[in-house]
Amino acid sequence: MNVDNQAQLIAVKSEATLMTSLLSQPPAMASSIHPTPFPTPLRTMSNKLDAAAKDAEGKIQSAVGSLTGDKGQQLKGEAKQVQADVMQAEAKVKEEAKKAARKLDDATD
Repeated sequence: MNVDNQAQLIAVKSEATLMTSLLSQPPAMASSIHPTPFPTPLRTMSNKLDAAAKDAEGKIQSAVGSLTGDKGQQLKGEAKQVQADVMQAEAKVKEEAKKAARKLDDATD
């Protein structure tokens, strides 16, 4: 591995560490005293954060695989990105279903 690839790998790893630490912290407004008209449930927020973390992890793993020439790592990273897309879609479907249920409940009251 040449010096340029090594420097890029170190940069990618440091970005991964930073992104992981930022994504693993709960959002500051999650337990706000002043709720919004349509509050997002904490579990949905967690699902979205999990998906974002999985996507970042996949991008980093894919980049590391690309830099090192390891096709296996590159494919695993791409697979994690696809998994993150599915997780995001699942969270969106759940959120939309809950909104529809609330509208239906409000209409019947």
